[in-house]
Amino acid sequence: MNWETAKNWLIAAFLILDIVLGWQLVQSRNELRGYVESYPDLLANTKTLLADHGFTLTAQVPQDQPDMPSFRADYSSPSLNVLWHAAFPKEKNALVDSNSDTAVTEAGKLRVLTIGTWQVSYHNPIELTSGVNPLHYIWQGTEYQLDPAASLTATQTYVQSYKDFPIFDAPVTLDVENGVLQGYTETSIENIDQTGNPKPIISALDALDSLANSVDKTDSQADNKILRVDLGYAHKIPVSGPETSSAQANYWFPVWRVYTEQQLYYINAFTGEVDTAP
Repeated sequence: MNWETAKNWLIAAFLILDIVLGWQLVQSRNELRGYVESYPDLLANTKTLLADHGFTLTAQVPQDQPDMPSFRADYSSPSLNVLWHAAFPKEKNALVDSNSDTAVTEAGKLRVLTIGTWQVSYHNPIELTSGVNPLHYIWQGTEYQLDPAASLTATQTYVQSYKDFPIFDAPVTLDVENGVLQGYTETSIENIDQTGNPKPIISALDALDSLANSVDKTDSQADNKILRVDLGYAHKIPVSGPETSSAQANYWFPVWRVYTEQQLYYINAFTGEVDTAP
């Protein structure tokens, strides 16, 4: 037997085997990279994870995943004169008391509760008949849109918007009884300034996964049905430190808001960090 020839054949055979196995390994890795789990499978996995932590998902889950910017802004501080003219457009005069932050007219009273928030009560409530828009009596009312979850409660709530997305913590809550506007409480922000370019956000399913992994309701006797999932903005206060000041701007970040029968949850749409409503 020619051992040299046999050795060369064995070497060639091993080389061919290595090439075949290497090609198969590359193919399998490419297939794994190209595999994307279907949306129904992802949704089913999220429902299972939520159920393991005491939540029941009954809401439609948005599939939109736009790039979004964060922004900084200030709480609005319009004058009492500006506010009462907006709340009582037919009135000519008001008794304004800057010390108590109130303005009183024959039609009603306006009181500033804190910077950015004020309350209006009407002596003669306004009938919201067909064609009467309650936002006509709201300062900067054209900047507000109906809260996506308003249909889930008896309270009529509108929220300020930025780039067509709701700002969940800048609402107008209307006090309406039998189609009559008794008053409202408004929160407003101004001087909105985008910080940086829009960035990718996590999906609504990823946000729900973060909620399940952060909040466990398995020991709760309450019904924790998730009724709505909406994308918008919420406020985050800068951390105090030696380099910060009271004049530092506040920041708003994209969030997924999860609305349950018991509570509101806000999930940072950049990081997945979960925060609960106060």
